[in-house]
Parts: sequence; C-alpha cells; structure tokens
Amino acid sequence: MLSIDWAKVDKFYLVLIATLVLLSLLVVFAFKSVFSAYNTAYEVTQGNLNTELKINKDKLDEVYNWVFTRPK
Repeated sequence: MLSIDWAKVDKFYLVLIATLVLLSLLVVFAFKSVFSAYNTAYEVTQGNLNTELKINKDKLDEVYNWVFTRPK
C-alpha cells in the first residue's frame, strides 16, 4: 500500500498545504458573503419601498421636443 514517509516530506509543502487550505476557506467565506449580500439586495423590490412614480407629462414632452426638434 501507499505509505508516506513523513521524515522525507519537506516542511515547505506542509506550510504550503496549510496556507492553501486557509486561503480556500477565506475565498469560500468571501463568496458566501458577496452572494448573500446580492441575494438580500435582490429581495428588495419597488413595491416594498412605498414610493410613487410622479412624471410630469407636459415637461417630458417639452424636453423631448426640445432635444429632437431643435434646429441643426
């Protein structure tokens, strides 16, 4: 069977493996936090904000005509 001779394993590789495991846990935690924040932000809808959309149609038409019918 396969056996590891721990006396021949360089300490660099043990430190490398430990560092990679810690960094992978950090990456998983970071992605979990980012996607959790995205999910929370996605759940907020316009209906929950209780705001009304107020558009002055006359001013909107005036601006539209000024932009698209001005002399060139």
